[in-house]
Amino acid sequence: MQRLFSMFPEGGPGAGLLLLRLSVACSLLLHPSGGPLTHAVLVLPAIGLCLGLLTPLLAVICGLFSLYDFMVMGGATLPEAGVELLAAGALALLGPGALSLDAWLFGRRVITLPSRKNTRADD
Repeated sequence: MQRLFSMFPEGGPGAGLLLLRLSVACSLLLHPSGGPLTHAVLVLPAIGLCLGLLTPLLAVICGLFSLYDFMVMGGATLPEAGVELLAAGALALLGPGALSLDAWLFGRRVITLPSRKNTRADD
């Protein structure tokens, strides 16, 4: 039996990843700390996440900013920073989904893994 894994899931999981991308982008833009320059710099990664462009990289950047905001700038509380960090980490690991520019640019690829054979010899 072969198992199929897609890098860009579609349907319900793809829509869920779109919502996750949007929530991480919104949390990035709604940080109360920082001045206008900080918000201007954060607009580009937020737009990239909304569009699904370079999603794993931008999700890591968002998670690092959330951690920086909590530890250095004091703009977020521990629960806020923790939730934002977990969401960004999940997005970095899961990828963008089928409703993204990454799926359009890099194409959908299906990885086929062979079934595991029992290599253990009976004694």
